[in-house]
Amino acid sequence: MNKEFDVKRYLDDLENRIDPTVEADLLTQWRSFSSDEVAGQVFLPKRSPVAPGNLEYPAIMINDAINDSTFEAMLLSQIGTINQLISSTAGTVPAIRANYGCNIIPSLFGCKIHMMEKKLNTLPGAFHLSGGVNMLRNCLAQGVPDILAGQGKQVFDCVAYFIDSLRDYPKLQKYCHIYHPDGQGVLDIAEVIYGSEIFLAFYDEPDLMHDFLKLITSTYIRFMDNYFQLVPPKEDYNCHYGWIHRGKIRMSLDSCVNFSPEMYEGFSLPYDKILLNRYGGIIHSCGKVDHFVNSLNLIGEGYYGFNLSQPHLNDMEKVFASTIDAGIRILNLNPVAVQKAQEKQRQLRGLVHVSA
Repeated sequence: MNKEFDVKRYLDDLENRIDPTVEADLLTQWRSFSSDEVAGQVFLPKRSPVAPGNLEYPAIMINDAINDSTFEAMLLSQIGTINQLISSTAGTVPAIRANYGCNIIPSLFGCKIHMMEKKLNTLPGAFHLSGGVNMLRNCLAQGVPDILAGQGKQVFDCVAYFIDSLRDYPKLQKYCHIYHPDGQGVLDIAEVIYGSEIFLAFYDEPDLMHDFLKLITSTYIRFMDNYFQLVPPKEDYNCHYGWIHRGKIRMSLDSCVNFSPEMYEGFSLPYDKILLNRYGGIIHSCGKVDHFVNSLNLIGEGYYGFNLSQPHLNDMEKVFASTIDAGIRILNLNPVAVQKAQEKQRQLRGLVHVSA
């Protein structure tokens, strides 16, 4: 074990400080949210804080965590947040993941990962593949890539290390959720691989683009099925970012903000539907989403919740009408957006989780 980190000291500390009563109560609160049992208009979970420990946790830069082949730095960077969490009133549950960024699946196709300057302490980017539609034809000819290519092996080895590290800690095993790496969504992956000119290709080569999105969907399934062999999902509720939700995955539809509703329904929806029908889960999208969010309801089975990052960019009445009025929960909504809705006496039906 790397003596610089000595992860065992920190795992011992957390195991001693975690209060099962507190964590069980918080899980009960979250399950009430997912079961339509919230009495008020909004869901604002709270935890009872435990006393801070005497052990000072080191600050781990994300570049150091990603580059550490022992995975100790990655684990310590993740459990460091749990140290702060359990001594607060924040209503999220302890959760960790192999935090290698949002370009894991593009890297399987050969996209080169680009590490950002260390001082920025931010996750890496990726370079798209060159060649345009000829590159896509080459990808299609090769079929589903090796899920251990690119960052794949590093990610799965890290997850296995997490599992092994928690093996002797029963409270951490029970209350610290290992959630899935950032798989993004089908269109997000496609844009990283192709580059921003992909939106022209949807007009120029629609059939080829459908074949490419089918390939990405198959790759996503193979990657996630392999992950779930390591970390079997629960049948009722799972975790992402410390939020408990129905279903097994959290998908990102960031690139879809560039689509009209018609383009979303024609190209992205069929593949989003395959994944959420298969796994169930929640959808995240950054930016302005109010023009296509209603189309998400066409997904049907498996679409349980929505998370948006910038409510101030959106007509929130359109968002509310397309989500909570349709029985779809909103997770981690900005308190300012909630306050504005309540000032307008907008009914939130107990289906809005308010961020701390």
